Amino acid sequence: MADRDDAGDAPGALDGITHGWGRRAWSTGRVAASALRLAGRRLVGRSDGGVDGRIGEALVRELDQMKGLAMKVGQILSYFDGVLPPETHAALQALQVGRRGVRFEVVAERIEAELGAGPDTLFEGFERAPVAAASIGQVHRARFEGQPVAVKVQYPAVLETFEADFGRIGKLAKLASLATAVDGPALAEELRARVVEECDYRREARWQRRFAAVWAERLPDAVRVPAVIDARSGDTVLTTAWCKGVDFYRFVEQASAERRSAAGRVLARVALESFFTLGAINADPHPGNYLFEPGEGGRVELLDFGCIRRFDRGYVERERAVVRAVLAEDRAAFREAVLATGMVPRPDRFDFEQWYAMQDWQYRPYRAAGFRFDADYIREGARFNGTRDPNLRRVALPPPWIWWMRLVWGLHAVLARLGAEGDFAEVMRGALDGAWCPTQG
Repeated sequence: MADRDDAGDAPGALDGITHGWGRRAWSTGRVAASALRLAGRRLVGRSDGGVDGRIGEALVRELDQMKGLAMKVGQILSYFDGVLPPETHAALQALQVGRRGVRFEVVAERIEAELGAGPDTLFEGFERAPVAAASIGQVHRARFEGQPVAVKVQYPAVLETFEADFGRIGKLAKLASLATAVDGPALAEELRARVVEECDYRREARWQRRFAAVWAERLPDAVRVPAVIDARSGDTVLTTAWCKGVDFYRFVEQASAERRSAAGRVLARVALESFFTLGAINADPHPGNYLFEPGEGGRVELLDFGCIRRFDRGYVERERAVVRAVLAEDRAAFREAVLATGMVPRPDRFDFEQWYAMQDWQYRPYRAAGFRFDADYIREGARFNGTRDPNLRRVALPPPWIWWMRLVWGLHAVLARLGAEGDFAEVMRGALDGAWCPTQG
């Protein structure tokens, strides 16, 4: 990765990150213009890979410049096939690791302020150019006590940037939820709370240690979570063991179908057991958070434990009942299970058949002994979104639901990219039948 001395070339940039209401509004306007061009082209059925790719590159430049919440949205869009043209998806994949980081001098100042000395004193070697520059911080390769490590350093004022973004989102959420059963401000506050937690690297370190212990016990030969180096970590600096695996897209290109399917089943087990038995999920399942050890028996390496969402047992049990009813194709049990979630304030106005059809599509991979995830399956789900949804204004979404759905939808999008195939029904049964064993970060 090239050195980052080009940071700050766009209006309103501070060391490569756009700050301030007016400055971020300027960038948001450019992003909106690019998104509208893509939407317009799709509506009229025009397709030009070169143009779509260039618009995607424009989106990447602006979102990478803004970091924070804007970049997170771009990361989500980057791996959901069918939402945008393929060329745009390909361009947005760069956001999963980021292109623009802050200057090394800023990184050095952040480390010294946090840990009491500069990187050249604290580490035996510290690479100036970051290997990743994501939405909250950037990662540098270094050496500590003779071993390679990854050092994640939080951007200056990124928390303030998030707070400013959510201030605007909160106002919009009030308007958007008018004449609906949705509590827009509550959902906005839920998102804000999770993002604020993600800026706390000490919290992330606690969760990373906990998940490392959990998966070392449950799947020692299939999963690895890098160890936290406490002596070189703090509130805004997190140092962990270096992972040697290949990135997601190289793995997809190079690994055999059997290896990709095996990795997919591991990712499914991690996600589903985290929710149904551990009561805590990593709610940021994008491809940039996975590495894959070489070889047919190599482990999946799980990265980034900043966005962890815990669930109480009552909520998990209600969702467990919904899934069991769908898998059993029991319409009566499904209706009762959905009512128990509290998502239907007016049952007489709710379209249970439409809701069942959506859930039936969502959990189809877990009904039969063999299923192959692909882009067609992901695109099929698009019919349940949009203004034609009869339940759009009738469903009351509890804040925990958005994270459970983000996990499921994100997992399925990743599995489709892998072309994963196999007995996912067995994976789901194991999670549904597993003993409740809540984990604490």
